[in-house]
Amino acid sequence: MISDPEGVRPLTVGNEGESDLALELETLRESVAHDFTTTESGIVPLDRRRSALTLGAVWLVLEAGWVYIFTGFALFQAGLSLLETTIDLVIGAAFYFAYSMVAAFIGSRSGQTHSLLSRSIFGLAGSGLISLVVFGVQMGWAGYQANLTAALFGGLYGWTAILAIGVVLGVVMVFNNLFGFTGLATYARYIVSPLLILWVIYLVIRGLLEGHITGRPPATVPLTQFAAIGTVLGAAVWGAEPDYWRYGKPKFWYPSLPLAFALTVGLIFSGLAGWTIANLSPSLDFGPAVGTATHLSLFGLTWLAFIVILITQVGINDGNYYESINAIQNLLGGLKRWKRFYSALICTAGAALAAWIIPYVISNGFYKLAAFTAIGVPSATVIMAVDHFVLPRVFHISRPLDRIPTWGQAGKINWAAVIALVVSVTFGSFATGLLGNNVSYWGFAPVETWIAAGGLYLLVVWITRALRPDVRSLLGFSTLVSQSEAESGSAVDIASPRVA
Repeated sequence: MISDPEGVRPLTVGNEGESDLALELETLRESVAHDFTTTESGIVPLDRRRSALTLGAVWLVLEAGWVYIFTGFALFQAGLSLLETTIDLVIGAAFYFAYSMVAAFIGSRSGQTHSLLSRSIFGLAGSGLISLVVFGVQMGWAGYQANLTAALFGGLYGWTAILAIGVVLGVVMVFNNLFGFTGLATYARYIVSPLLILWVIYLVIRGLLEGHITGRPPATVPLTQFAAIGTVLGAAVWGAEPDYWRYGKPKFWYPSLPLAFALTVGLIFSGLAGWTIANLSPSLDFGPAVGTATHLSLFGLTWLAFIVILITQVGINDGNYYESINAIQNLLGGLKRWKRFYSALICTAGAALAAWIIPYVISNGFYKLAAFTAIGVPSATVIMAVDHFVLPRVFHISRPLDRIPTWGQAGKINWAAVIALVVSVTFGSFATGLLGNNVSYWGFAPVETWIAAGGLYLLVVWITRALRPDVRSLLGFSTLVSQSEAESGSAVDIASPRVA
């Protein structure tokens, strides 16, 4: 059984804001050195957890801004009305909320990054594969965001060297991540979040007041309703949500209010802002349309638009770098004399390369990246949640997550998890049109893929258990877990007592 967490040490400082700032300063050295991403120090202690206010600010930054404005812009280009766009944004946010509650819970209960969790649950081969996928996907988004920033500047000032500017931005945007979660959280809470709340809400209100919001726009890039919702989900999903929520209190409902606020003010309002910009813009190219946004919400001041674009784009790219650095840390952090700084350097090179590949090499790169983001890493997260929370109750198979195995101690491969992941993602790739000749989504394709991943994992575990009573080798158990622990039927993690 999962018990209530105990032992969180409050800081004896004035109000909550002062406590959070004191905690950031106290953990700065840890954040720069390892940020709880290596075998020896990979679990965030309960006395290093952050407040809901800080995590809400971080998540608002990750779910608001120009990429979500572009998502709303794309829904206008797809010929969707304002009502249809609003419905699609709300449905996408609701599906993502349900998924992220589960992803956040396994992060807060274990205190581990997504990549470190995969080492315990998927074994050596599975963890290596997942870490590389996280790195690749987040580098794709980092490069896309850098190029989008360059395109926005091009729309403001007529700059033409978009590729070169995007590559340079892909390199310099990594700066905040040199300070780990502390750098990301401090920048999000004290700089970006207040700006985003005021700017996005004002932009939506002005756009709705000034534009003709009835009727259906002409479709220049058609999307079905299911594909539109899938695009919203792909933009909203991060996949490695445990990376952030491992800093939250290990209670299931703890992230509900921060997530609901961030998805409403961020994803939904940003999407609506994008639709209204497209509705008022003389151009259906997103770069030039930034002039319309500047007129609507920034009094036509291009210098102010430059500041807002740079601040918000750096904020959201912090998340892309953060997950990719954590993935590299899982792969290489155990090497002698390896530093987190080296992982950051690898990611700067990856982002610079992706700033060229995603917009210029891959046709419809945004839509394809969004589709794979929605089905890939989230399916692995669902499997890990099923392994930790469902297997103990259904099959009395327990995999304790209060210790992190080294690569030498980790199991070779969890065959059931890898099979479920590969089959479900293959299905999702056909369902979203990434593979085959499908031109429209098969219903709520990402959600169907997540359900398939969890269901297939349970099915394969049931078959494995029926064929072989001692399932530890086939399910990739580490050598740290004894047979009695594996058969305890308890979900053991940092916030629950160890069962003898």
